[in-house]
Amino acid sequence: MQASRWDACQSASGKTPNSGSRLDSCNAATTGLNFQRSSAEPRHINAIQCASATSPTRSPSPPRHNLAPQRLRGLFLPAHRPSGPQRSMMLKTLAGRLARRPWRFVFPGLLLFFFAFTLSRRRPHTAPPVHKAKTKSFFPPLETKAANSIELDYCQNFPVKLLDEIQVVLKVASSESSETKAHLSTVSSCITNLLIVGDRDERLGDRHVIDILAELPKSYETNNLDFQAYVEQKKAYTEGETVRESQRSFKLDRFKYLPMVDKAYISNPKAKWFVFLESDVYFVWDTLFRLLSQLDASDPHYLGAPHKGSEGRWFAYGGAGIVMSQGLMKQLIPAKTVGATEIPRESRLSLRFEDWVKEESRGDAVLAYAIQNATGHKLEALYPTFASDKLKDVTTTRDRWCVPMLSLHQLKPEQMENLWKWERTRPYNTKPFTYSSLLSYTHSFLSQGPSREWWDNLSTAPVPNDRPAHRNAGSCGSECAADSNCLQWSYSQTVCRHADYIKLGDAVDRENGGQGEFVSGWDSGKLRGMGFGVEGQNGQRQFYEGCVEATWLTPQVR
Repeated sequence: MQASRWDACQSASGKTPNSGSRLDSCNAATTGLNFQRSSAEPRHINAIQCASATSPTRSPSPPRHNLAPQRLRGLFLPAHRPSGPQRSMMLKTLAGRLARRPWRFVFPGLLLFFFAFTLSRRRPHTAPPVHKAKTKSFFPPLETKAANSIELDYCQNFPVKLLDEIQVVLKVASSESSETKAHLSTVSSCITNLLIVGDRDERLGDRHVIDILAELPKSYETNNLDFQAYVEQKKAYTEGETVRESQRSFKLDRFKYLPMVDKAYISNPKAKWFVFLESDVYFVWDTLFRLLSQLDASDPHYLGAPHKGSEGRWFAYGGAGIVMSQGLMKQLIPAKTVGATEIPRESRLSLRFEDWVKEESRGDAVLAYAIQNATGHKLEALYPTFASDKLKDVTTTRDRWCVPMLSLHQLKPEQMENLWKWERTRPYNTKPFTYSSLLSYTHSFLSQGPSREWWDNLSTAPVPNDRPAHRNAGSCGSECAADSNCLQWSYSQTVCRHADYIKLGDAVDRENGGQGEFVSGWDSGKLRGMGFGVEGQNGQRQFYEGCVEATWLTPQVR
């Protein structure tokens, strides 16, 4: 075969093996042979094959499956720049190959395009900007009594005077009565000027719930199927009928945001800050007061946890709480004249942006769009200080260890009550409430040992298969201890998982779907090194109570 290839090249080029332009001749010859091949010759003879055939000292050609890179080099990287006719012949060769086996060219091209597209879409993980700020505690020590004592007044040291400048609004739903009652007896129990807005006018103890939807114009009922749930619900309550599930007020949630903001500002236009909560949102008031003490209320501020809406716009997620300043409110809902407190009806958001509410599925998103449209101001994101995590999903990392915590979401009534009692009766200190502070509540069980059976702490990264960590739970925990990044681990179904964060997680059914044990553990050694769970002078267990100096997030405009 070697001789026949060279003969073909030699006869076509008219040059001897010693010719200096041997490769050029082969290129031209084999290009022609691609179109005039005999049945005895290979289907393709390219420049690389000819070069190997004409070189008496070159080793035999490698197997066919290893030739692809060499063929590409021979095809696209000739020894020197080919002449015009040669380039033309090479292009014809490439076209012929593409026509016969297009997938050999198309597939690598698609793969390269996908790789480049993926890289262009990736964004490097960057921690939010932070700053150090020394803030004071606004809560004096609470009178020492048992947490469950009926004589204990959880509001006895609450800085009620600060509420002269802060208007708090609680948004509720008639279908969430248990959550609302739990909130009113805990988080919002000390708020003397609390405004409660919902979809039904009612009294809950000594509190009055305002039917905020009743303040919307009749035009909301036109061409608005979702709002019909309110009309039907109101009729059912009036006639003493049972409200069906299809009439539940979850359909009405988005219609409450704009009139809620209108109501807050009209009711208290002199307030410097406006705070909007939901009935399943837990709020750490000390963190709020410390945060607001660093900001100027006369400037426009729209604060919250970022959530991406339509057309790439960001809004403050209602499930994490929303804070707005007086400076923003003055621009958003203008008074009749500068300096006046009377708000004309035509300035109300619920009238100006009615069409937007009908079209958009989220009320908190519409509020953000209205703010941008009316004032030009965007969200100042403060995640994870504002957070919408469930208690079991709260993620504490080394970076978040000293970040102040303000809000949690979707707490059940029992969780709300227990966390409130713990927060109000924990040992007094003047340190900010941070992510590491919460560990004293969520991970108090670690005083009994570093692991829990039938528990999933939501570790997600499987250890490589060839590691001994998969033998048993003990090996899994040992490898976590040896890994400087690992803070917790879990073992189930012969799979070991590690995590570089700390989570509470949740209990696992002992049946575990018939899959056997489920064990979770935390690296107590690393936690002690970070300041959690150190032992006192007498050997007693002392839980970490926050950082001496908090790492405050600097708002990011989105």
